[in-house]
Amino acid sequence: MGNAGSSGSPSLPPPRPHLHGVPPLYYHQYPVGRPGAAAPPPVPFPTHVERHRAVAVSAGVNVKGHTLRLERDDDGGHLLAFSYDADAPGSITVYFFAQEGDDCILKGTKENLLKPVTVTFKEGHGQEFRQPSGTGIKLSMFEESELTKVGEDRVFPLAFKVEVGVSSNQESETEHDAEDTKSLVKFAVFVKKDSAEYGINIVQQILWVNGTRYVLQEIYGIGDRNRADRNVNEDDSGKECVVCLTEPRDTTVLPCRHMCLCRECAQTLRFQTNKCPMCRQPVESLLEIKVDSMPRHHQGGDQ
Repeated sequence: MGNAGSSGSPSLPPPRPHLHGVPPLYYHQYPVGRPGAAAPPPVPFPTHVERHRAVAVSAGVNVKGHTLRLERDDDGGHLLAFSYDADAPGSITVYFFAQEGDDCILKGTKENLLKPVTVTFKEGHGQEFRQPSGTGIKLSMFEESELTKVGEDRVFPLAFKVEVGVSSNQESETEHDAEDTKSLVKFAVFVKKDSAEYGINIVQQILWVNGTRYVLQEIYGIGDRNRADRNVNEDDSGKECVVCLTEPRDTTVLPCRHMCLCRECAQTLRFQTNKCPMCRQPVESLLEIKVDSMPRHHQGGDQ
């Protein structure tokens, strides 16, 4: 027997209790209408939480994204530059108007004008890369649409590959065994700024490890959790669920990719709101990620 006035459909679970009895800002509420008024439409929410187990994979190199930039060359061209950390010696190869082939082989589609250039590096943190003078791109030679968009057949205006563990005397990509190297590839477009200068926007990242291709997607919040896990003496703040402030966060909101919820709160929250508690963007799905930790000497820098 149901309660009087019920429609026969199961009722939604009550909201999760909160400190001092005050619901958080993201809790979905409708204004109270007059008696007998039609009920508001239900809040759309993900029907389930996907669960995946992930393994931390070290790239062996950490390219610091906020340092990616173009620098002017003496001949009027633009050179790629950035800061990076490397756990082993290797090489950096820069391509313009590049396509990805099989087995992490990149090819420039305008090599008659812009040849790929490779620079080797040693192991060490806090290193600086600057493309050699005379090997840059003169942006004025190309249409803006060629520079700022991914072209047909997945031609990227800019790409660079960082290989770790490559001997300095290797000249061809096909001469080394993929089992002995790790390759981090970043594909980018140029972004025109107000000052008529151009910046760089990474649109895709690929990591090749032991012959396996990984497509990298940044998850906001997972880095804070991993740093705290690596040092148990650090303050644990920043890795807890933003709702209960107790359990470790392990669930990511999609498509905004904020890892900000624990499993239990994610189950409850999906019945209460369709907005991410961090950025308020609509929630399309929830992804629970269990990360298998690796020995400390296998872990690389934050990507």
